[in-house]
Amino acid sequence: MESQTTFKYESLAFTKLSHCQWTDYFLSVPIDESELDVITREIDILKPEVMELLSSQGDDETSKRKVLLIQLLLSLGLAFHFENEIKNILEHAFRKIDDITGDEKDLSTISIMFRVFRTYGHNLPSSVFKRFTGDDGKFQQSLTEDAKGILSLYEAAHLGTTTDYILDEALKFTSSHLKSLLAGGTCRPHILRLIRNTLYLPQRWNMEAVIAREYISFYEQEEDHDKMLLRLAKLNFKLLQLHYIKELKSFIKWWMELGLTSKWPSQFRERIVEAWLAGLMMYFEPQFSGGRVIAAKFNYLLTILDDACDHYFSIHELTRLVACVERWSPDGIDTLEDISRSVFKLMLDVFDDIGKGVRSEGSSYHLKEMLEELNTLVRANLDLVKWARGIQTAGKEAYEWVRSRPRLIKSLAAKGRLMDDITDFDSDMSNGFAANAINYYMKQFVVTKEEAILECQRMIVDINKTINEELLKTTSVPGRVLKQALNFGRLLELLYTKSDDIYNCSEGKLKEYIVTLLIDPIRL
Repeated sequence: MESQTTFKYESLAFTKLSHCQWTDYFLSVPIDESELDVITREIDILKPEVMELLSSQGDDETSKRKVLLIQLLLSLGLAFHFENEIKNILEHAFRKIDDITGDEKDLSTISIMFRVFRTYGHNLPSSVFKRFTGDDGKFQQSLTEDAKGILSLYEAAHLGTTTDYILDEALKFTSSHLKSLLAGGTCRPHILRLIRNTLYLPQRWNMEAVIAREYISFYEQEEDHDKMLLRLAKLNFKLLQLHYIKELKSFIKWWMELGLTSKWPSQFRERIVEAWLAGLMMYFEPQFSGGRVIAAKFNYLLTILDDACDHYFSIHELTRLVACVERWSPDGIDTLEDISRSVFKLMLDVFDDIGKGVRSEGSSYHLKEMLEELNTLVRANLDLVKWARGIQTAGKEAYEWVRSRPRLIKSLAAKGRLMDDITDFDSDMSNGFAANAINYYMKQFVVTKEEAILECQRMIVDINKTINEELLKTTSVPGRVLKQALNFGRLLELLYTKSDDIYNCSEGKLKEYIVTLLIDPIRL
């Protein structure tokens, strides 16, 4: 029989969480609408110059230069302005890919072309790298003299699939050499900084806004940089900053108007800005403001739900909440206790607000899918709480809820669960929780915690390869939809890189991202 003990938060020794340091700051930041207009006009003047570069006609060398330019646009955060042109260029170039790459001996050029084609869904074979290996399959040691080539190959290796064995060798070769370069400090400072950032998180799995901000700083230090492109990139990022801050202020005001923070226990995480930042990880471009806000609201709702499940809900109370969510009606709200009632009311408010947005855009069918997902997540939380409190045993069935989904979605879900479990292991164990992939693996295979974590990290590497593979194979889905799947994988990678629980830490990397993207001015 299930326990119906009510967990009173006053009796639990949780650390009081501080007021979010960002909300008051961003509410006070002024926005100059005239500055937005001035920057927009200058961007519109410069964009045709890039269009001219992309539309130039010529031989295979011209096609090659355009592909290299596309990677530069991606790195500088400008590619979204030229999506149609990029699509046409790559479709044309890929039809004659053997001619374009045939005699190319430059490691950086081949690596960049590989990255660009695969990024846009063209499966350029990894065999193009065989020209840089010896008879033993090892990469030539002479390549170590080319720091930028090694860096480009390292980036390319992260677009590998389950059958790209040469990229496994490339990753070992390049990561070892890049670490040596970093330790030796022989490169110029801006190159060393790029190496450090890339080793922490390669572009494939990094946040587009972070990539752009970091690469603008790097590109400005390059002696052969294009002044027009640099100016456009700076203007574009400045405009994004202003749009983001304006949007974030509105998001914070929406949350404050709900008036829930003062009614909830102090242990609930006030992660308004952090939730919005997670939305930015999913939607970088300014035209997807609605998607960012929806993702932010949904993410914060899940944060609150996780806090309540971890610290306050009894099995009985969570079961009643599940029933209310499945009925999706305010009628049963009086059957809930204080905290679960406020959580359910928040769910209703969030979905009502999201519903107004998607209906105005003619996309109301998305709301039904989101409600189904919420149902799944709430039921999954009930199972997790049961496993955590020893009421039922968690095993491989803990991940079976993704079985009926497409392989790409299953891979993303499994990656998220594993990464979440790796970062949560110590806190889960200290609270007496048993429902954790690490704990399950330790018991199943009789290994240490360190061995279990290493094995789960290896699984994540394999899952990333599967995601890359599925993105290349899935041709019947619009590229924009596939990019959102990739961005979800990026979100997971960014929040849980190197087993750091970035989302729940107010200092460290998360603070660095917020300051870099929203506070530090970019000098024009």
